[in-house]
Amino acid sequence: KQDFAVLAAVESGMRNHELVPSKLIASIASLRHGGTHKVLSSLLRDKLLSHDRSCGYDGYRLTNSGYDILALHNLKTRGLIAALGDKIGTGKESDVYIAANPQGKQIVLKFHRLGRTSFRDVKKKRDYFNVNSVSNHKKRGAQFKAQPNSWLFLSGISALKEYAFMKALHQVDYPTPVPVGHNRHIVVMGLVRGVPLFQMHTNKVSAEQAESIFQQSTILASRLASHGLVHCDLNEFNLMVDLSGIQDRIAEDNDIAEHYVRHS
Repeated sequence: KQDFAVLAAVESGMRNHELVPSKLIASIASLRHGGTHKVLSSLLRDKLLSHDRSCGYDGYRLTNSGYDILALHNLKTRGLIAALGDKIGTGKESDVYIAANPQGKQIVLKFHRLGRTSFRDVKKKRDYFNVNSVSNHKKRGAQFKAQPNSWLFLSGISALKEYAFMKALHQVDYPTPVPVGHNRHIVVMGLVRGVPLFQMHTNKVSAEQAESIFQQSTILASRLASHGLVHCDLNEFNLMVDLSGIQDRIAEDNDIAEHYVRHS
């Protein structure tokens, strides 16, 4: 509990500090018998925090692993997950893992990882990325430009947006994964049986199946457009294909006749 209290204190401090002072961490964590420095040392050893003195004081920030632990702890406490399995996918801005809920059912966790692509690309493509600020910290008497938003928090905003859109689309019967929940930069969703379209070999797809996949994809794009929505990345990397029909058989209350295609 002390470890999570200190991690949460660092997270809270990072909203206003590039590097969170140890005194502020101790104040926010409010451990009953003190001991914040001992916990900080333990978290540093486990690489859940990083330490930096370039700001002129002992400053700390969460690492990706530390942010992962906070989010996973929250999801476990809420009863959404019980076990974390292998990584099943890696994207430019995300990692995807198989997991299980407390009932033993397989689910998927998508960890948003903004910052892998270039700063220019993220600034251009993400409307919530704001760089128009100057750090209040001064070094050697001069102000310096600083990244006002942590990549971790930006990943959290990205995950929230994805979950909100997925939930809204799923509620009106779009073929999306089932939205289960989210916390910070992790989105929890149902497992979709199938493979990405780009992994399908043409010699294993009949002409009838290929035509059906094409028709379902165009219908999906048209349906989105009819609601004023444009999927700017609707391509072979974001379409899941199930030629076995398993997805239809295991889907709950599924009256939509999408035999092959679901989008992610």
